[in-house]
Amino acid sequence: MYRMCVTALTVASCLVWQMVVAQEPEYSDADIKEKYAFISCLIHGDENGSHIRKALRMADNDTNRFARVLRELAAESTNQTKRAIRDLGLFKTPESLPFLYSYSTNAVYGAEALKSIFAIEGVTSNSVAATQRYLFMTNGISYKEEDEKSDACIDLAKKVCSDPSLISFRPAVIAMASDFQRDVELMPNALDMTLCDADASFRFSKRRLGILQRAFQRVSTDLEPVAASTCYAFQTNYLANAINELVAYPEANLPD
Repeated sequence: MYRMCVTALTVASCLVWQMVVAQEPEYSDADIKEKYAFISCLIHGDENGSHIRKALRMADNDTNRFARVLRELAAESTNQTKRAIRDLGLFKTPESLPFLYSYSTNAVYGAEALKSIFAIEGVTSNSVAATQRYLFMTNGISYKEEDEKSDACIDLAKKVCSDPSLISFRPAVIAMASDFQRDVELMPNALDMTLCDADASFRFSKRRLGILQRAFQRVSTDLEPVAASTCYAFQTNYLANAINELVAYPEANLPD
């Protein structure tokens, strides 16, 4: 009798679960977009990820479909573009790569696009080339976006210098970072320290001195509109002190 009761309860539970599943509504792409847009309106964000998991369940936990919906939403609504581009990196669908690459040279969204590209495919010749195109954009870049460019360069340099499997990318990435520091970067202190950590021979070298001298001239000019700011003073002081240290070495004794 006991076994019969257990069996009956088990069967009943399965039937109830099947009924619940059967009653689960089918959600349209528009429903998923609406749910995702709702998440971005939350005052404290989606702190435990419950809302994004709900949105994914609305797509039947199909990450390919969900990523496609995010790509569509990113193109349709600029209010959602940055978040959607960032979240595409979480779901790691290769189908998102062409879309992300198309945003990788966008002044506003380039940094987030590159983060998602690296999350999906890692460091490749394509992702390194995309980073280079992004770093050397100079038109219409705000100071906030300049900071994002700096972070992107530093992150890539640290990746290739900390992972032995990426050693083949190191020369090209270090050369790219050095050119960026010399010719473009407006806040070069963090990148300079990264390059010094990556290559012990770089810290006391004529190569570094030349980069710093050129960067000092350029930063002094390009940051002139905000010359009274703390940012300007910090950057120019850092560069001047680093240059003075190298010149006092003395300069003639510095290795290339």
